[in-house]
Amino acid sequence: MSTSSEAIAVAGVRENFKFLVLEVVKLLEETQRVLTDPRAEGIGKIAARDDYVDNLKSMIENKCFRLLTSEELDEGTVDLIRAINVSTNNLERIADFAVNIIGQLQYVSDFEVLHRFEPEPFFKELFTALAGVEDALFRRDMSLALAICRSELEIDELYDAVFRQIMDDLRAGDSPENLVTTLFIYRYLERSGDSLLNIGEAAIFATVGEKLKVSEFQALEESLANSEVELDLQDVDYQGIWETRSGSRIGMVHPTDSGGRSVVFKEGRTKKVLEEKLALERWEQLEPGLPPRIFGYHDHGPKASLLLEYLRGTTFQRVMLEAEGRVCATAYKMVTETVGRVWERTFEAVACKPNFMRQVASRLPDVFKVHPEFRTCAARIGALEIPGFEALLRQARGLDAELYAPFRVLIHGDFNTDNIIVNLGERRVHLIDLHRSRPFDYLQDVSVLIVSNFRLKIFDPGPRRRLDQVSREFFRYAKGFAAAHGDASFQARLALGLARSLLTSTRFEMDPEFSAAMALRARYLLERLLDFRAQVTGVALDSPGERDPMAPEQWADFHLDEATLVP
Repeated sequence: MSTSSEAIAVAGVRENFKFLVLEVVKLLEETQRVLTDPRAEGIGKIAARDDYVDNLKSMIENKCFRLLTSEELDEGTVDLIRAINVSTNNLERIADFAVNIIGQLQYVSDFEVLHRFEPEPFFKELFTALAGVEDALFRRDMSLALAICRSELEIDELYDAVFRQIMDDLRAGDSPENLVTTLFIYRYLERSGDSLLNIGEAAIFATVGEKLKVSEFQALEESLANSEVELDLQDVDYQGIWETRSGSRIGMVHPTDSGGRSVVFKEGRTKKVLEEKLALERWEQLEPGLPPRIFGYHDHGPKASLLLEYLRGTTFQRVMLEAEGRVCATAYKMVTETVGRVWERTFEAVACKPNFMRQVASRLPDVFKVHPEFRTCAARIGALEIPGFEALLRQARGLDAELYAPFRVLIHGDFNTDNIIVNLGERRVHLIDLHRSRPFDYLQDVSVLIVSNFRLKIFDPGPRRRLDQVSREFFRYAKGFAAAHGDASFQARLALGLARSLLTSTRFEMDPEFSAAMALRARYLLERLLDFRAQVTGVALDSPGERDPMAPEQWADFHLDEATLVP
């Protein structure tokens, strides 16, 4: 598609879109009149307009889908078409809400009750917002987009006042049937505001090229304004990186001029973001430059945001997957040197129970939701009794009391290889996503790193060999640290940590064969630990009556086969 024909096609959509907005406005005007004077001819006009709105919506939708099949569209045009489609659906929804409002009038027996409340302020907000929808989208006008979003807040406040008054009248027992119907009518007006918010956020998407809720956009704006970074929102490009499973949004903010400084914007629940801020400050004090520098922190109620230094380099995971063996070995050496410094500097001779099985128990419901097939029953093969999976996990809980570290260090808390940034040119290592950092058993980090390599479904011989080699080498490195610091139960505790990481990771893995392989590996490790304990003590953990716990030194003869560490 040429540039000129593309412009003509979008112009055709714009013409239909303009008519759609006009029809929705007319439909709302008719609805407002009928609420004031409910006559039959007004109701008929609304039904006819709704049919036309439906037809326009289908026409625009079809045109948008046809346009999106073109491979020659630039990214900005694709974003605009997607925003038009979202806005079209929400305009049609507003029309449907208006029809539903009229449908409620048949249940009103006393219109004096309905007329106690004023719908005019609601319609005024709707009309004002709808007047700016076309320009907000097609001119990519950010100020209009934000004004549309703010209309939703105004309508929410209006609805809250009506809701409270209706509740007071209901408690007084005054015409409850008519009051309930009136509440439904104003609820539809409130939901129209929600659709306006969707339209405003679609216009923001068309402007910046990223799906940002208005609250996130405002958080970014305020964070930039209150930070030491000399950037204005009008002078930056925003690029979303990812949204985490916990709901945090992470994005890159690039200055439009090449000489400025890029930063990372992170927004999420206040508790989690504050935890990360405190952890970053702690790590910066421990070793300056290891975590990203904090440029700004902004608390805005239930959510908070951080502006962080953009760290140059490559994730350790990417190095293992893409770099040649010599480069990977260099990166691995840099990582272990950094880890070793942190462990030595933060070493505390304080016993620490990692409670790996308790961690499993807290995540087990989510595991079973994704993989109900893991709930196996007890079985027997000849004289061999095989406990059900849940029974095995209950039995293994007793291991938490016996397997503890004789010391603790500052751990990362989520030591996946994509949370490690390696700058080979400057020979620097950086750590990101530190909100789970705390003094704890170092084997939490060791097991997470090994399993993060294990669960990568990479079967190309070169990358797979590098991943497995790093896992084995890191095991040996941690084993040496354990020997140097008198950690007798190192291998047994690591086996339990690996079982924990393997099993809990299956809740993010939908491949039935691969997730089953991870769960079976976890089961194998737990069975080995329980069998070893039974051989040493002569008593199984699930045996009735009192039993003496095994001392850490008694676990010293448990050995973990390196083959267990890799797929």
